[in-house]
Amino acid sequence: MTKKNKNQNNQRIDYRWLALILVLFCELMVHAWVRTESSQTIVRISNAQAGITKSLSYGRALSIERDRLKSDTRITRIARTRLGLSTDIFNQTIYLSGDEG
Repeated sequence: MTKKNKNQNNQRIDYRWLALILVLFCELMVHAWVRTESSQTIVRISNAQAGITKSLSYGRALSIERDRLKSDTRITRIARTRLGLSTDIFNQTIYLSGDEG
């Protein structure tokens, strides 16, 4: 084997190792990227679930507050104390028109 052939064989082997190292490095980078995206997606899902839970809780609190504000006993108490209405008026139904014009 001549010196020229030996150098060419060594260069081919070096290129093969370089190609193998590059393939392994690219595979490592893709694996790291997939893991990072997976972790970020899990965090986004957890944040979305926490937001949904918070919204549902707030909705329940608003519903309870609405029911408290619409209760007949509260409205009757306000009518007597603040508006000075008497009990005879409570049996009457008064319709107000929505048009002011």
